[in-house]
Amino acid sequence: MKNLRIKLGVAAIAIGSFAAFSFAPANQEKEDTVGDFYVNADGSMGSPVGSSNLCQPTRPNLCSQEYNIETGQPTGNHKINGARP
Repeated sequence: MKNLRIKLGVAAIAIGSFAAFSFAPANQEKEDTVGDFYVNADGSMGSPVGSSNLCQPTRPNLCSQEYNIETGQPTGNHKINGARP
């Protein structure tokens, strides 16, 4: 009988711990806040770059770069020159 109570107590603690972490809020810091986008003619953020960048390296113009998704401002990273597809 004592072993049964110990097993039930351990099971209750395990279930309670699992339930507490299952419903905890997600960490907001892991969400993406930047991404690579094609550059519009006026320098603004265009359409997102897919799994592969389609910029043709034939021109010195800026083709794509990294933008802050929340502000729409360029970060200055991942700059690729070329012709936009």
